[in-house]
Amino acid sequence: MLTNANTKPTTKGRRAERAPVQARARFREPGFNPFDVELYDLSSTGFRMVTFSRPQIGKAIWVSLPGLQPLEAIIRRADGNNYGCEFTHPLHPSVAKHLQVKLR
Repeated sequence: MLTNANTKPTTKGRRAERAPVQARARFREPGFNPFDVELYDLSSTGFRMVTFSRPQIGKAIWVSLPGLQPLEAIIRRADGNNYGCEFTHPLHPSVAKHLQVKLR
């Protein structure tokens, strides 16, 4: 474990504090219809989702979080049906915090 400037523990390599959430989001790969996925963590720089779709690591996707317009993200890692995604343009920290509280 590493600590950030606020002395809160973060996982090695993470740029923002991740918070657990339980929510549905709309997921879309270019050229395909959108469908619902389950979100399990969210930070200003990314999220973890569970889907039975098999997006490829490095692929650009679009995700619609509750109350926000679709956001572009990149699939960064996969573990079974769990996918770690990084926003192309990070959320403002206050927007991320609002969503983290709203989606608990």
